[in-house]
Amino acid sequence: MKLQGNSAGRFAKKPDPACQFALIFGEDEGVLADAANTLIKAWVKDNPATVLTLDEDEVKREPAKLFDALEAVSLLGEVTIIRIRTKGEKLFALIKDVLALPPERVAAKLVLQNGSLNTRSKLRTAFEAAPNAAALHLFADSDADMSELVRGFLKDRGVEIEADALSDFVGGLPGHRSLANAEMEKLAVYAHDLGRAVSSADVRALCETNADENARRAVLLALNGQPEVAQAEMDRVLDAGLSPISLVRMFEMEASRMLDAQALQGEGGAANVGMKLKPPVWKSEWPAFQARLRKWPTPRLTRLVERLHDLELMAKSPGGAGLAEPATRELFITLYKAASKAA
Repeated sequence: MKLQGNSAGRFAKKPDPACQFALIFGEDEGVLADAANTLIKAWVKDNPATVLTLDEDEVKREPAKLFDALEAVSLLGEVTIIRIRTKGEKLFALIKDVLALPPERVAAKLVLQNGSLNTRSKLRTAFEAAPNAAALHLFADSDADMSELVRGFLKDRGVEIEADALSDFVGGLPGHRSLANAEMEKLAVYAHDLGRAVSSADVRALCETNADENARRAVLLALNGQPEVAQAEMDRVLDAGLSPISLVRMFEMEASRMLDAQALQGEGGAANVGMKLKPPVWKSEWPAFQARLRKWPTPRLTRLVERLHDLELMAKSPGGAGLAEPATRELFITLYKAASKAA
């Protein structure tokens, strides 16, 4: 059986009773994990169940462990669901034998969670062809998908959200479902017993609370070209224990966001594209952001990203840890001095 997108999602909520094996695959690991959890919940229903997670390498070393688990009948009548995370075609030979088992010999359910698989994948094709199996191709969330997901998530927890606030929140979410889930949890906790619908002001306050504001401020001051305050803020965050790599990554994120803005604006553009960025640039922050864009045209930003990337690689290399902080400080000083001289 072959299903994709919304059809695959619906199947996970209400699987065909004949389905004993499911392959869940796609690009976003968070989406895949959620779909696997939904399918397992549907298989369990209200029955006693055991969810057995097996390691890919363990199964390759001891295939009998998988077959024993699939064929074992619980004396207590429990449903056994086996979950395996894998990549590519590593388990194809083994799974091919699993799919060939007579249905009457299989007492358990199996969900195999994979990454991206093209249409030529032998594993994917095998699941599509087997009469008691399903290949579920899940896609990354669109903004519309995420809006629906957030609204439903909050509704289940008794939280209401205004339309503008929902749009703002979704616009600022990271592109991966697992990270988005964490942000939704934070919003639900924030809104608990709020006594009203979540507003845009609430969303903004939450975003600011979640960020490491001191480190972010240090980065923005450097990119603004404000030497004295940038130096002081950098000293403060590094002396407080922030790792140099964390600061470098924050620089990379901000530089990448600025590159995205330059691309959206086009040559000579001055349009406010702040709400199209991730995370968004709020209206009140746009003038300062635009001033930074003028100081950092695309070629300059590209060189900055390359230097930051090289610095991160150096820090991760053998013996590089001790060099990370002085190198980060040196680059930081170079940046804010260059920005202070830019128009």
